[in-house]
Amino acid sequence: MPCKGRIVCVGMCVLDVIHLVEQYPVEDTDKRCLAGYWQRGGNASNNCTVLRQLGAPDVEFMGMQSASPAFSFLYEDCRKREICIDNCPSTNMDPPFSSVILNQATGSRTIIHSNPGFPSLTFEHLAQLKLTNYGWVHLEGRNPESILPFIRDIRAHNKQLKDPRGRIRISVDLEKMKHEILELGEAADCVFLGKDLATFLGWNKPEEAVMGLYNRFKPQRGENNAKPAIVCPWGADGAACVDAHGNYAFVPSKPVQKIVDSLGAGDTFCAAVIYALHMLDKDLQEAVQFGHAIAGYKLAYRGYDDIESFSQGR
Repeated sequence: MPCKGRIVCVGMCVLDVIHLVEQYPVEDTDKRCLAGYWQRGGNASNNCTVLRQLGAPDVEFMGMQSASPAFSFLYEDCRKREICIDNCPSTNMDPPFSSVILNQATGSRTIIHSNPGFPSLTFEHLAQLKLTNYGWVHLEGRNPESILPFIRDIRAHNKQLKDPRGRIRISVDLEKMKHEILELGEAADCVFLGKDLATFLGWNKPEEAVMGLYNRFKPQRGENNAKPAIVCPWGADGAACVDAHGNYAFVPSKPVQKIVDSLGAGDTFCAAVIYALHMLDKDLQEAVQFGHAIAGYKLAYRGYDDIESFSQGR
């Protein structure tokens, strides 16, 4: 595969403790699960896993690590999958974790997060990255005070390049229901808009969501006055998208016969779209179609390992 520059995903890495149950438990009862296990989680962390399973050769996770023994499993899992974590800062605090209930009867997943004030990345951490190593930077939409200066540094880096092929593309995942994270999207090349945030902002249909956000964004100075492309997954129906030139499309997803594990399906979709845009040079609609295919395939299997089989069968 030709060298495209490293993909780095910036955000959280957490421990997911998962219980598979026949039906969601009734409150104040004692119930045995069908299976119990743990895996590495967190949006950016999951993105890295999927990108590696798809065949991206050079992937990095950038986020706070923990020196706690509880983090050793997460650390070793990154190493096993050849996800670079060399630039991650560390703290002595215990890592965040999530308790997850997978309901076999409905295919739903219920997530309860625990984060006792785990420190976030600062701009100083991000500024240590050597930008010439990267071709794509994907960011969880959090901590605008740290992330926005980093995006500006990337924009300045791109502007001084003599060869535009070395340009770094920026994507941002906007999920948190906070108005202040929208400025991160305006500064990016590609925005993944969560359905919950879209409805929080008053948009109740997929076209309203992507076009509403697109019209809200101002053109990026120094970037040919372009606006970011926007992708908004809308549940099982599919995803709406608008490219940098304002061309709208709704890309339906294919029905899934049986849902085995829906945990991380959204992260899988996001990573697959990035892979299609960056590694396969697909246009936005084609990339969204690819994202649907990978996410739909993932739903039929537990975890992310079987995605490699889809990749090898392309």
